[in-house]
Amino acid sequence: MQNELQTALFQAFDTLNLQRVKTFSVPPVTLCGPGSVSSCGQQAQTRGLKHLFVMADSFLHQAGMTAGLTRSLAVKGIAMTLWPCPVGEPCITDVCAAVAQLRESGCDGVIAFGGGSVLDAAKAVALLVTNPDSTLAEMSETSVLQPRLPLIAIPTTAGTGSETTNVTVIIDAVSGRKQVLAHASLMPDVAILDAALTEGVPSHVTAMTGIDALTHAIEAYSALNATPFTDSLAIGAIAMIGKSLPKAVGYGHDLAARESMLLASCMAGMAFSSAGLGLCHAMAHQPGAALHIPHGLANAMLLPTVMEFNRMVCRERFSQIGRALRTKKSDDRDAINAVSELIAESWDW
Repeated sequence: MQNELQTALFQAFDTLNLQRVKTFSVPPVTLCGPGSVSSCGQQAQTRGLKHLFVMADSFLHQAGMTAGLTRSLAVKGIAMTLWPCPVGEPCITDVCAAVAQLRESGCDGVIAFGGGSVLDAAKAVALLVTNPDSTLAEMSETSVLQPRLPLIAIPTTAGTGSETTNVTVIIDAVSGRKQVLAHASLMPDVAILDAALTEGVPSHVTAMTGIDALTHAIEAYSALNATPFTDSLAIGAIAMIGKSLPKAVGYGHDLAARESMLLASCMAGMAFSSAGLGLCHAMAHQPGAALHIPHGLANAMLLPTVMEFNRMVCRERFSQIGRALRTKKSDDRDAINAVSELIAESWDW
């Protein structure tokens, strides 16, 4: 009896300790710098891939922006099947159609080339194709799944950070709701950050995606599961966004500002993928799905109000956010004002 009691106590202590354990995960390989898309073929070859399913933003492909990617694969003798992704947030119907095409083509890996919607769709496709007996709705963070296909993510907007997260967001066209799945298998193998691909992004899209990245960073820095790893990434991203977003919006061909935003988006994604998000994102998904409001715009509408709601329990953290944005001593109210001003300035295009 005494031994059983002792065992039970040890198990209880182990459970409590595990509940306090915090994780930090990032993609195995992250490449950055103008022109880095040309390394895609080498990354695919290193992983033994022969035929890639390239999911690309249809508009960007028509504009010729996938030429560098195509050339990189051709040089290494790697075949590709192109899947043009429709404009807008991905729905489960489109994802299932892509899965069927991938199977028919016999591809052994996936490349995502586009904004966050394309990256999210590609992550879902790479996972579903190797788990034919499961649906996204049935999957959860603790599901035991077959490994997904190798995945290379190339973002063309600076905002979602999807290239470095273990999350995908897909719309259920029937219910109109967003399905949010977090799973370790969704983390891409390679993230390629080529700021030259973001130079032509329109001002309003740059603003919306940039505020999405800012929201990721602020909520990760304020999260209960924040760690020193996520804190350094989140606060660094906040400072970079505060400095670079107005420039990227106002001067779209400022490559330094574009690169800073792309790196900040990636850093914020790394931070929230481990620390988690908060009320602003939880609320923003609802009008986004029901009213088709762009995700970054929904965040911009909600972020200052949510920060005011959380202010009393986040005073010290918000003070640091204010200092990162204004480079001087700030308090919690200064932080909220600085965020509001940055949103207003970013929308003045």
